[in-house]
This record gives sequence, C-alpha cells and structure tokens, in this order.
Amino acid sequence: MRNAKGFSVVEVLIAAAILAVVLLAIASLFSTAYSNVGYGGRRTKAVALAKQKMEELRDGFFPPSTVGSPETVEGIYTRSWTVTVTGAPSQVATVTVTVAWPDAGYGTKQATLTSMMAP
Repeated sequence: MRNAKGFSVVEVLIAAAILAVVLLAIASLFSTAYSNVGYGGRRTKAVALAKQKMEELRDGFFPPSTVGSPETVEGIYTRSWTVTVTGAPSQVATVTVTVAWPDAGYGTKQATLTSMMAP
C-alpha cells in the first residue's frame, strides 16, 4: 500500500472546499457587475439627455429661456435647466442642465452639464 498512487479522501475534500470558495467569490462578482452595468447605462442615458437639451438651447434664440420647468423624459428621467446671463446686456450665458433619475438602493442620482454660450 505504500506505493499506491492517487489522492486520499481528505485531500479531495480540501481541494473541493477550496474550489467551492473560489467559485462563490466569482459568482458574487456577477451581481456586482450586473448592477454596475445597469448604473452605467442609466448614467450614459442621462448624459445623452442633458447633451440633447444643451444642443436644443444652443440652436434656439440667445439668450435661452432662463429656467426650464422639470420635465419627465423616457419615464424615469427628470430634466431641468437654468440659464444665467452675465456681463453686459446679453453677452454671455451660463447654461446648466441637470438630469436626475432614481437608482434602486442608492437614492436619486443626477448628471449635470454646464456650458457657456455667446450670441
């Protein structure tokens, strides 16, 4: 029996336990990754909606309307904007567009873009 080759039951059980711990750690990463991908998608959409509104304000009259009442876009996003005219009459306008959305477990998140416009 001394020259018998192979693994003992104890060695197999230890190897199986180590493998189980590693697989559980990897499996827990999937839920975190899924959550992060969802958050990233919602944030990307919010920034795109803010850019869209910024371009609409740039294409309109100068200076744009000073305050935009919050509007709901695509169901969960709330978009609002403010315009502050500075300098001599109507020379420069600072435009801030904010898009907010509810994020499960983390409250309300928001993306804000600020830009300056001139006539």
